[in-house]
Amino acid sequence: MFDIPEVMRMAQGMARHAAARQVVIAENIAQANTPGYQARDLPDFGTHYAQRSGLKATHPRHIDSSATPLGARALLDPSAPFVSPNGNTVSLEREMIRSAHNRQAHDMALSIYGSARTILRTSLGR
Repeated sequence: MFDIPEVMRMAQGMARHAAARQVVIAENIAQANTPGYQARDLPDFGTHYAQRSGLKATHPRHIDSSATPLGARALLDPSAPFVSPNGNTVSLEREMIRSAHNRQAHDMALSIYGSARTILRTSLGR
């Protein structure tokens, strides 16, 4: 009957990706002094959104592909700037910059969702 517009689904996915990426950033910061720890990161949202499969649940018993958060698997960060003497590749300065960029991405997702909701409510006359 009522289907969520694609722009709202995209904004939800973008917010979920930002939340998952914040978890990875926090783990990197927590492991900054662990010998041999390799910094991790999630691929950007655009990559995941473009690769998203077009699976749709056509029956209530089908698995809903939208239930899994985008970018749930953290990968080793190949662009780590240096390796410390103990083998750790985490740079606190870099993680703080990533955190700030991630917050901006999350704020943008919420803004897109809010604007889409306002347009939808206006079109319904509420």
